[in-house]
Amino acid sequence: MPVNATVVVCAHNEEACIREALEAILKQSTPPILIILVADRCTDRTVQISRALLPKGSILLEKGRSLWKNSYAENLEIGRRNAIGELLAIIDADILVPPRFLERLSAFYDGWASVSALVRTDPRRGWLNKLVSFWERSYVLTPMGKEARGGARIVSLKALGDIGGFQDVMAPDTDLDIRLRQRGLRVRIDPGLVALHLRRMSLARSIPYQIKAGRARRELGVSSRRTLAHSIVRVRPFVLYGYLRESLRDRVRGD
Repeated sequence: MPVNATVVVCAHNEEACIREALEAILKQSTPPILIILVADRCTDRTVQISRALLPKGSILLEKGRSLWKNSYAENLEIGRRNAIGELLAIIDADILVPPRFLERLSAFYDGWASVSALVRTDPRRGWLNKLVSFWERSYVLTPMGKEARGGARIVSLKALGDIGGFQDVMAPDTDLDIRLRQRGLRVRIDPGLVALHLRRMSLARSIPYQIKAGRARRELGVSSRRTLAHSIVRVRPFVLYGYLRESLRDRVRGD
């Protein structure tokens, strides 16, 4: 019997990962009632691959331009507005979820507004992936490392509606958790359910990603002390750099 959830997949030029991600969704022990794929200005074969794989009744939305400053956040909101059922399952186009992902996370629905799988780096994708995957074992000693990446979770559609949906921010997943908690709703990670981040990592991608994460922390009001601790414990120095750069921009705009 299908789980009462809509799966939304946001994709921008993900031809290297989209097939594996969608096949995992199609192999769920309890399938969703609807799959929505938002193809954001794709110039590769993402749309063609997705169209060939998506079952009848799915929705494939090709987005030609972005109206929001932060396009990924806009894609999530587009998915929410087209969703049906009680739950929204967010599965990014570069995430491989296990077969019981929907079955297991939907079981938490009664007590939690949002439940995330623990997303880890796929070590099969290169030497840097192996290095990061090894480092992620330190999560047992550094609980702050267990913060969800956002790309593999379920959220109550009612709770989402109550807080006004997704906002135009750099880190809509963290922003979502913050606003849900502010409403007294519970958010959790299921550490026993692991999803894999399929993207092949490189220094050229990792450094800008860290800088953006730092800027997002500043935008969301995370303290400089907590950001410094995060950068040291997680060995992510460019997160602090991005945070400080965004702080300087805020001061310039304030002047």
